[in-house]
Amino acid sequence: MPRIHKPPISLTIGELAAVDTWLYVREGKEAPAYDEIQASYEKFILEKDRAKASTDEGPAGGVLATGEEPITDLFMKAGCPACHTIPGIKDAVGKLGPLLMEGTNAPKRMKDPDYQGKAESTREYITESILNPSAYVVKDFPDNQMPKDFGLKLSAGAVNKIVDYLSQVKEGQEPPALADFE
Repeated sequence: MPRIHKPPISLTIGELAAVDTWLYVREGKEAPAYDEIQASYEKFILEKDRAKASTDEGPAGGVLATGEEPITDLFMKAGCPACHTIPGIKDAVGKLGPLLMEGTNAPKRMKDPDYQGKAESTREYITESILNPSAYVVKDFPDNQMPKDFGLKLSAGAVNKIVDYLSQVKEGQEPPALADFE
């Protein structure tokens, strides 16, 4: 296996963590927390050998969010409020996509006979919905409306932060405190 953190590939630790997260999800397994993956790489890749994030956005347009942003900023950068209502997120009142109350919705959707995904937990379902939105299309909403490139546009840390927040949003309960996601 080539040393993908060095030229010519030069993946950053964040990009390596994103690939790892994608591989876990692809295999239908829950990925470790972004911080755990990052810490593992930091243990074995010396600072001097680490690839630096490029300022060139390249053809894909670059990463929209790293996960270091406060949760509200992260949702805004990803464009989620344009289509979704997200309890607790100011101005997230979109109606083009389903209400994101995933602490309540995800377990129900995984039991739906039309569900074709591989998730076995709420966290896995949310991650799958972000990275592979056609795995399950909520009734009354069209397929292919949600972008399918969030695996490229959001770092593993950003996906993990979104999953952490949405998994705590439940019907009949106050949304999670935003301060917990800063």
